[in-house]
Amino acid sequence: MIAVVVLSSLVYGHHMFVTGMSPMLGESFMLLTMIISVPAVILFFNWLGTIWRGAMRRTTPMLFALGLVFTFGIGGLTGLFLADIETDVYLHDTFFVVGHFHLIMAAAVLLASFAAIDYWFPKMFGRMMNGPLGKLHFWLTILSLNVVFCGQLLIGFAGMQRRLYDPSAYDFLKPLLKLNRGISHAAFLLGAAQLIFVVNFFWSLARGRKADANPWQVGTLEWTVPSPPPHHNFDRIPIVRQGPHELGNPRVIEALGRDWLAQDEELP
Repeated sequence: MIAVVVLSSLVYGHHMFVTGMSPMLGESFMLLTMIISVPAVILFFNWLGTIWRGAMRRTTPMLFALGLVFTFGIGGLTGLFLADIETDVYLHDTFFVVGHFHLIMAAAVLLASFAAIDYWFPKMFGRMMNGPLGKLHFWLTILSLNVVFCGQLLIGFAGMQRRLYDPSAYDFLKPLLKLNRGISHAAFLLGAAQLIFVVNFFWSLARGRKADANPWQVGTLEWTVPSPPPHHNFDRIPIVRQGPHELGNPRVIEALGRDWLAQDEELP
């Protein structure tokens, strides 16, 4: 029972601030709602620490992964305003909540899914997705997506409630109508951009460039077998000799002339 109460506080705490509860209980909900940001902050700084001065290749999966970090960061920061009683009383049930929620739960998941599909496509199907089309899809998606949801943050901060049939019926919301139209246009562009992904996926499935065993030049064991892998996976059981992410190691570059080392590979 206690676990249910704590979990409900973490997920729905900011909804409780406007229910007329006692201030003392409201502070408890605020504290528990703030606590949920701690593991997310640790995760976010872990990503930044990994990226910082890292040996990155700007492939399509990496671009989508970087877009995920950016989007998740904005979504997480805006959540702090909803976790605080004073600001949530004003922002509650506005489009600010819609923008925050979708940056975390929709946009971040969408970008991560595209990164994963593009990354694992050659291992699953033995062909590469088209790189230029993938990058075009990324830029149209990340730009239109952030116009939509960051625009919702702006109109929510300006006081526009959600669930309104006709916002133009309210005089104080009429100055926001142009921004609303811009958000709608960006949403249509976001939807249209996904057609590029659909075309790229099915075209690459039939006519994409043949993928070798390790097209991304990474060291984990699944990339030491052909693409797609045979039914038995490994011809011989691999011996793991080092960690999975020996990227940019100066000793490897000096010895092999490349910046990656497979897990079952011995360094000369």
